[in-house]
Amino acid sequence: MGYPQHAAEAYAAIDPSLTSPGRAEAMVFGKVTRKLEAVFADDDASIASRNAALHDNRRLWQAAAYACASDDNALPDALRASLISLAGFVDRHTSQVFGGTADPSPLFEINRRVAAGLSAAGR
Repeated sequence: MGYPQHAAEAYAAIDPSLTSPGRAEAMVFGKVTRKLEAVFADDDASIASRNAALHDNRRLWQAAAYACASDDNALPDALRASLISLAGFVDRHTSQVFGGTADPSPLFEINRRVAAGLSAAGR
């Protein structure tokens, strides 16, 4: 399954009559972030569960970058470029976390801030 299709399935699970697109996106970021934070807060968490959470976060950001790169994306060009750049950072930092040379907490913070921005914009 491709990343855009996976992201579309995640959004489809949210009833559009209950929330705005921005709030739905914020909910997806929140869910992935909570899972990521929980698995890294648990000293007994397996490497496989940590890797799965990192992979889910990477997939979310790849889907976001793909959406931002789409010609029919209505976001301002500068914001789209910034989000694509941020997705690149998340990808590189995730590789470092996988390799044990970086702390995952910047990923948590980035996701929380993006979710907050989406939530505020989607009111």
